[in-house]
Amino acid sequence: MWWIVADQHAPQKPEIAPLAAGLRSETFPVAMNPDGKTVNAKIAAFIRTAEQGFYEPWLSDEQINHIGQVLIKDEQTVTAVYVDRDDAAEAAWGSAHTQVGFDADHPVGTFLDYDKTLNAGGPDGPIDARLITVVTVSPSFRRRGILKHMMTSALARAVEDGVPVAALTVSEGGIYGRFGFGCATREANIQVDLGEGHGEGFALRREPAGRVISADPVKLDEVIGTSFEAFHNRTRGSIGRQQTYQKAATARWNPEDLSSWNRKLRAAVHVREDGSIGGYVTYRHEGWETEPSTIRIGDLIAADDQSHLALWDYIAGLDIVRRATMRTAPLADPLQHALVNPRSYKVTGLRDLLWVRILDVVQALEGRAWSVDGAFRLKVEDTLGITGGSFTVQVDDGAATVTRAAAPDAPVTPAAGSAAEDHSAELPTLQVSVETLGSLYLGDVSVRTLHAAGRLGETTAADVERISRIMDLSAPPFCATHF
Repeated sequence: MWWIVADQHAPQKPEIAPLAAGLRSETFPVAMNPDGKTVNAKIAAFIRTAEQGFYEPWLSDEQINHIGQVLIKDEQTVTAVYVDRDDAAEAAWGSAHTQVGFDADHPVGTFLDYDKTLNAGGPDGPIDARLITVVTVSPSFRRRGILKHMMTSALARAVEDGVPVAALTVSEGGIYGRFGFGCATREANIQVDLGEGHGEGFALRREPAGRVISADPVKLDEVIGTSFEAFHNRTRGSIGRQQTYQKAATARWNPEDLSSWNRKLRAAVHVREDGSIGGYVTYRHEGWETEPSTIRIGDLIAADDQSHLALWDYIAGLDIVRRATMRTAPLADPLQHALVNPRSYKVTGLRDLLWVRILDVVQALEGRAWSVDGAFRLKVEDTLGITGGSFTVQVDDGAATVTRAAAPDAPVTPAAGSAAEDHSAELPTLQVSVETLGSLYLGDVSVRTLHAAGRLGETTAADVERISRIMDLSAPPFCATHF
């Protein structure tokens, strides 16, 4: 290792923001009643409140219990903010709140977090990630510190647990940058013309090897697990999946009624020439009133590119179908370039998906992929005080060694006699906010682009070119997991 470091600082827990008077918060794991089949009233009220926050219908007890069982399997932790009824009774609106509002078990703020892994492309495989979801605040109790309190509490727990990154998906894009989250992956809505009467339809340049067979969704449990594991390990940007995916892909979870089977779901599996399974696809027909006749792909997970193309070829060969749509396609999709007529493939929309918050610069960057060997200085500003400071990044053989200086402006001293001793002062410097570092982390956006956007502080154009060669990656990341 090239560098002598004066001090090594661990990430610091952020200051937990207070709640306004009359509010209190609780954090607790999801648990079932002693019967093992039903959730308690407090969890049921939490789930109903969260679902209403996203404009979903009032769920039945049976649906609530199904959700509760899934939350338990993923070991999800609940944070809820409640109105203190005694305090509210003294407010002018208190009696009305008691008369017409929801009962005391219903929170005015909801928040869930749990752990999965994130593939950042590093040499040691996926890293731990704290996932955040189901964040809602009652419209009646905005501007009272609820979101800031729940978020800083969750980030403090993640830092205490030694998790290097946090991640979430967002309904509104302007909310989470202030907490240090940066947009890190995107996905595409696509429409693929399959049959006659729509240009040249669907034709691959080369027939994929192996065979795709129709499958009973109910029998896919093992296939789903092994296929996603292979996909996850090979796909930079992939996040580990929660139990809802297993239930949805096996038809046990109907999006229109969580307590019933999805009887419209169909599935197929790609079998390689050696007999092993390379991936699966789930889909449904959109109905005969849809023109042209359309298949909607729910999930397509492949362990390799040949399986990816073979599953698409199967969809294209379905009878009386002229179009396929998919809402979760990668930006760099090999299908588009495998088609004889690339215009059969249309991108109908793009949107951000995964937002990443770096909690430990050293762990996170050492778990990341890099383009070429080299070294640079990194200065990170973190308004929450979790992981800001000055670092050096040295990449050798595709793996990074990251060290932290004693202070943001402290000089980095090369080891005596090292090859870098005469060149340490010449290292290029990248100056970013922790939000911007989150956007750079998985390689969705380049150093050059963020420099052009004015987001790299005092980083010079010459330094941008040198750092870009080291940090920018050749293909965009892809996350196939919503949460």
